[in-house]
Parts: sequence; structure tokens; C-alpha cells
Amino acid sequence: MEASNITINGNIDSLKKTILNEIEGLYDLELSKDDLLPYELVMKLAEFTGKINREIAVYINRKGTVVNISIGDSSKVALPEIEGRRGKTRLSGIRCIHTHPNGDAMLSSVDISSLLSMKLDTIIALGVKEGELNEIYAAIPSKNENGELNEADIYGPFYAGDEKINYLFQTILEIEKSIGNELHDNAEDEERAIIVGLETSAGRLINGKSEAERSLEELEELSLTAGVAVLKKVLQKKSVKDSTFYVGKGMVEQISLLRQSLGANVIIFDDELSGAQVKNIEKAVGIKVIDRTTLILEIFAQRARSKEGKLQVELAQLKYRLPRLIGLGGQLSRLGGGIGTRGPGEKKLEVDRRHIRRRISNLENELEDLGKRRNHLREGRKDSVIPTIALVGYTNVGKSTLLNKLCNSEVYAENKLFATLDPTTRNLKLPDGRETLLIDTVGFIRKLPHELIEAFKSTLEETVFANILLHVVDVSSDEAELQISVVNEILNSLGALNKPVILVFNKIDLVEGENIVTVKGRDEKGFEISAVTGKGLATLLDGISEMIPVEDEEISIFAPYSAGWVVPYIFENGKVLEQDYVEDGLNIKAIIKKTRIDRIKEFLQ
Repeated sequence: MEASNITINGNIDSLKKTILNEIEGLYDLELSKDDLLPYELVMKLAEFTGKINREIAVYINRKGTVVNISIGDSSKVALPEIEGRRGKTRLSGIRCIHTHPNGDAMLSSVDISSLLSMKLDTIIALGVKEGELNEIYAAIPSKNENGELNEADIYGPFYAGDEKINYLFQTILEIEKSIGNELHDNAEDEERAIIVGLETSAGRLINGKSEAERSLEELEELSLTAGVAVLKKVLQKKSVKDSTFYVGKGMVEQISLLRQSLGANVIIFDDELSGAQVKNIEKAVGIKVIDRTTLILEIFAQRARSKEGKLQVELAQLKYRLPRLIGLGGQLSRLGGGIGTRGPGEKKLEVDRRHIRRRISNLENELEDLGKRRNHLREGRKDSVIPTIALVGYTNVGKSTLLNKLCNSEVYAENKLFATLDPTTRNLKLPDGRETLLIDTVGFIRKLPHELIEAFKSTLEETVFANILLHVVDVSSDEAELQISVVNEILNSLGALNKPVILVFNKIDLVEGENIVTVKGRDEKGFEISAVTGKGLATLLDGISEMIPVEDEEISIFAPYSAGWVVPYIFENGKVLEQDYVEDGLNIKAIIKKTRIDRIKEFLQ
């Protein structure tokens, strides 16, 4: 192999060409395939490490050929992707020998994670002090109690010339023979994330956790809802956000190391990022970077079922991404799928800003037409005698489960965030015999994207036009009080808080003997229930009946055949309960709005 065709990965800045050429010469060493730790290679690695005071990692295949060299510093080393692996259910056939310039060869957590995520045969650390070999440690993959190869056995310390280390070769081969198809491995298309948050001030502590910590936990739930496996949560405490990287540059470097050692393929940040920040972070970590808003939009894109829902999500995505096109160039060119690339991402948004604006305009026109139809339906409901009740609340508090229990329906309900996206309406009969319409709406969440609220305004307006709001609260959550505030803020922005509100404290079956959240002193009426067990629902229905004003009245009327307009009038303005045809006309029992009775009072019985 000629030196001109050889590359050394990692941090080679400021290194002299002469030393680089010497290190490149390691590719030309003729190593025995039966020698796990060749003495000549060890001595050269110690010598070169002493000269540059940086880690050097050499990757060797089972034929004894050096296939890759990487340089880092005393605390980190860039771990490259190794080609030529022999399948998902086998070890890679590659071993890594690397140096620790501080003389301590004890393997770090990054070393062990690299061993497992890269499926290395072994990883060996050489403790080097002033150019001399100090000690040696090695690690080999091992099975856990479930038979998965995701743990490691550590051996050492060894010292120069110790032949015992070569016996590890036999251990490796025996392990691989026993693996079969049991090797724990991530699917190639699985999203594996590191999630990152920033705490600029602790704020109010709940159960010892700051607001930033709780928000990061919620981001983990969002990630799981989107089908993303969370490998690590990272929270940095910093007085201000970094305009370039959001978190500090040093933290980005640590995240880069973590993603290599854990095998992550996406980094998710717990706040909105600018396009420039995404570009800078992606360049530093080498994988896809998205923010909380993009993740929420992704979940909505996955769950939208109706035509209106799909249009609303696409509009929100386009409006969010348009001002970020400069920074998101790399991300938007990815057409391979995954979070952050659904919907408009697959239509190559970067092609033309004018095309995006044109698409936004078309979507807004389509949604306006659908909104007109929705308004027409609302107007029809206004003229009917049936009042409407809107279920509102934080996401995943049990709104759909409550709808199913009250209305004996089978609306989709799941213990995931944003299980309900499209509004659902069902008939609800109250204890006094009156009928109402119960409307299930999309759940709210902290940091709900402004673009999403704007796009879903026509859907969320169901809350504005409802007669009563049932604000469902998960009392088993430590954050019930905060969630109530988040919901009220969004309802207020929609202009929907100027109507009767009933607080429904759900999931009381999960809070045995505990005091229900400290919101019961509020002006709103409150009821404790369990939508799963049905506890408290009868009392809740009575409360709803009391809250809805009786605007209609049950009447008995005789409509003579000669007054042919009376029967259509009753059907148009009320609900017929009974009708009986007699010789001269119809005897009718009906419920009708009080304001509509005057015109037919002469026919009352």
C-alpha cells in the first residue's frame, strides 16, 4: 500500500508530516494472524504516542492486516466505521489496539461501548508513559443472563512480553462459536437517539427535579412515541444558550464521543434550534440533528389520518422549515426516511423557496375551504337543541378513554403521547334524558410549536364553539398543576376560556390515599374519576347536566293536517320523541328550544 493512498482518521492538526509518515508506516507491518498483540506494533505505538501525546488507535483484521489508523488526544479518539464486517450475527473480525498517553491502561466506558457497538473481537488499551509501555488491559464481549452479547469481560493488567494475552484469541473464537443468532443487534433502520437538554435556571423543583429535567423526560416519551430508541439523556447546566451550538462547544464534543460509543444515529434537542445551529452541530457530531418541534411535527405526521389532519401537519412542517432552509440543507437532502424527513421532507424542500411558498399558499386555501365546511356544520349545530362538550387537556391524560367510557364507543386510545390527532364526535346521553355531542380534541403539550397551533386552528376551534369544556387532568402525574397551566395558556390564546369549565381529575385509581392535586380551590367545578374503572363517572354526568343550561322544553302538541307547516317546523327546531297519527292530525311529544315555542303555542296541549 502506497503512502499517498493512505489516510489517518481523527485529529491530525499540527502534527508534522514526518511523524504522520512514520505512523502511516504501521499499515505496512507484516503481523502474524495468530499474534493478538504483536510486540513490534506495541513498541511503535508507545514510541509514537510519546512523540505526539495523543491516543493512537489501530484496527487489525484476523489476517493480521492493519485496516485503519485513528488519532485522538489523551482523553478521546475518533472511532471510525470499519468496513468488511461479516454479518449482523457475528463479531466484526476486527480488533482495536489503542494507547492511553497518561500511562493508565484501564478501559473507559467509551472503550467498552465501542467494543460492543462496533462488534469488535476485542479492544486493547496500552498505558504509555513518556514513550514507554506501562501496562495493558483488554476487553472481550460476553453474554448477559438473557444470552445477549452486550456485556464485556475485562482482563489485565498485562505487561510487555506477557504471552498470556494471546490465550484471549482462543476465548474470542469460543465466544463467537457460541453466539449463533443470539447477538443483540440494532436493526439498521432503527432510530437510536441521544437526547439533549439545557438548564439555564433550575426553576421550580417538583420531586427534586428541575423544569429542564422534567422537560427532558417528556422529550424521551415523545421520542418513544415516534418510534425512536433513547440511548442516553444529556442535560447541561449553563447560564445562557450558545448561539452557535445551543449547548457549549465542549458538550458537543462529548456528545460526538457518546454517539460513536453508543451507536446513535440521531441527536434530539429539547428546544427549537436555528438552521445555523443544526448545521453547526451536525458538522461536529457527524449525524442527523433535530429539535423538539421537528419531533412533535414528526409524531403528528405519523398519526394524521384525515385529509384535513394531513394538510394541517404538512402546512406546519413547511412553515417551520422554510426559514431554516439555509442551515438545514444537509438534513433536507436526506430522502432515506427516519424522523424529521417525513411528509414535505421527502419532496426535496431545498429545491426552491418559491415552490415552498406556493405549496404553503395552496395548503392554506385548501384548509380555508375545509374550515368553511366545518363552520357550516357548527352553524347547523347552533340551530339544533343539542349542546356540545369539548374534551380538552394535556396529551395522554385519558381523554379518548373517557370518551369511550361515557359514550360506549371504540375510539382509538393508547398510552402514548398524541394518540388522538383528528377530532372525534360522539353522542352522549345525560342522566336527565338530554342528548349532547362530546368532542375529543388533540392533546396539548409544553413548548407546543406555534406553527402547529396556527395550522390546527380550525380543528382547535371546536373548543371555542363548545358549550362546555371538560378539562381532563392526570392526577397521577407529578406535573398536574403545570399541565393545567399549559392547557389554560393555549386555551386562552384560542379565546376559549370564556365558557364553563369542568375539571376532571382522572386516574384516581393510580393515587391511592393521596391528596388530589392542589387545584381544587379553583373556580372551576372539579370531579374525581377513573376513566378505566368507571369510578366517579355517574357523579360527573350529573355535574355536566347541572352545568348545561336547560334551553329546551318538552312539549305535547296537536298538529292538525290543515296546518301542514307545524310538523316540519318541529322537526327543524327540535327533537320528536313520540308521534301518533289520529283522524284530524298528529299528536306529538317533542323537545324544542324555549325561544321557538311562541310560534306554535296555539297548538300546545
